[in-house]
Amino acid sequence: MQIKNFIQTKQDSQKLSDEDINYFIKNLDDFSQDEITQWLKAVKANGLDDDETSALTLAMAKSGNILDWKELEPTVDKHSTGGIGDKITLLFVPLIAAYGINIPKLSGRSLGITGGTIDKLESIPGFKTNLSISEIKEQVKKIGLAVCSTSSDLAPADKKLYSIRDVTDTIDSIPLIASSIMSKKIAVGSKNIILDVKAGSGAFMKTIKDAKLLANKMVNIGKNLNKNIKAVVTDMNEPLGHKIGNALEIKEVIEVLSGKEIDDLTEIVIYLAKETINLINPDEKSKEEKLKHLFLNGSVLKKFEEMVKAQGGNLNIDLPKARYIEVLKSKSDGYIQKLDAQTVGEAVFNLGAGRKSVSDSIDHSVGIVLLKNHGNKVIKDEPLLEIHAKSKEDADKVKEKLLSGIIFGQNPSPKLKLIHEIIK
Repeated sequence: MQIKNFIQTKQDSQKLSDEDINYFIKNLDDFSQDEITQWLKAVKANGLDDDETSALTLAMAKSGNILDWKELEPTVDKHSTGGIGDKITLLFVPLIAAYGINIPKLSGRSLGITGGTIDKLESIPGFKTNLSISEIKEQVKKIGLAVCSTSSDLAPADKKLYSIRDVTDTIDSIPLIASSIMSKKIAVGSKNIILDVKAGSGAFMKTIKDAKLLANKMVNIGKNLNKNIKAVVTDMNEPLGHKIGNALEIKEVIEVLSGKEIDDLTEIVIYLAKETINLINPDEKSKEEKLKHLFLNGSVLKKFEEMVKAQGGNLNIDLPKARYIEVLKSKSDGYIQKLDAQTVGEAVFNLGAGRKSVSDSIDHSVGIVLLKNHGNKVIKDEPLLEIHAKSKEDADKVKEKLLSGIIFGQNPSPKLKLIHEIIK
């Protein structure tokens, strides 16, 4: 394969062969950053069809190890495209395990304003996230679940391409996003995959239309590569739950697992779990009732506690607490029409809960607690939220930003639509 011809083919909007895509990925280190960038820009301009995207996905997955869970089947993998206060994975994993489906889950860290499941779990004193594959298998055999950090040898070609995309204005290409996500899902090895594709101000895909395009692309890749797969497009215009920030989100997870019903979290996790069970056993009846019962009878909490204990965590030791907490009060009367997810996410990031690069350190204790939510009636000087910060100075820096993200109206607003579409 001649690299100049490979680039020119896509610049001319022509179809690339599987063989050429495989050669390109297998020999990625032999090409210059300029050559790779030219190809990425051609893909952004002219796209990839489903066959090309599937070939790219598989080639990137095969650039490293592909895991095998045969002795643990049925297994399921879940992916969220990321959001603000998105603690769904931490509820979904023990729920699915309590239902009787094995879930070896490899998760990531926060980058930008969206939180990372691994960072949240590392708020728990002693919690170990760097398990070996043999340790994951042994743990899942015993208790049905594990959540740990992704290995550097999973889809390494994707990491190289992503590092170039990040600095060449090619991040927002749907085929490149889809193949990047799905290469890691293929490498992780589960037969069944459920995707939670977020749409809204706090998500990477800002519109439902773009989220659906991405979801369709990923589902088609999965089907082409012999996976049972579905995607659910969910709303991310407002934060999920009441608590945003690593340790704060763990606290809220434990509250929900202990029986507190938080409407948006409960609705989304039950819906995703129900659709996951449909993937594996479409004939099974009364799924929703059984799932709700598992929350109510303590089975899901027990699974979470088993996982924490198995991975060295201790829930009897206090989670990290912010050194400074301040209540922010309303400046007016009215009904909350909107709590903008991106604005809240940026404020939490600025408090120190997120990172710009993977090597940055974060503060697990900081974040926001929403005391009022969408649709609530508020009077002037009533508490709206708590800022959990390292210092008063840090809290002062985000006050105006947070207030700018809360939109008031004089009439009650309708309930948010959380589930936009299912793609299968």
